[in-house]
Amino acid sequence: MDEKEIFIDTSYEGYTFVGAQYGRFTPQGETRERDYYNIFVVSRFSESGNNHTVGVKAEKLKCVSSDVWIGLKPGDEVMISFDRFGRVQQVGKVD
Repeated sequence: MDEKEIFIDTSYEGYTFVGAQYGRFTPQGETRERDYYNIFVVSRFSESGNNHTVGVKAEKLKCVSSDVWIGLKPGDEVMISFDRFGRVQQVGKVD
């Protein structure tokens, strides 16, 4: 992947895609490998009460497959849909 500078608009209230990772692992206590798919995003903090923040928060989100990030580039502003298990099932670029 080519390294490049990305711009993160901290006024955007959704997610900004910054990367993805996939592979296989063997869960502790098991012998069979499992696939994993993750995307990494940053987003604004929400403030309430005595909660004060600076900057943006970074999150790793589990995905149903690597298909969810096809066509995305680091720095893309995105909208995310989750399945009933909390995994990312669809990611769409915001124009």
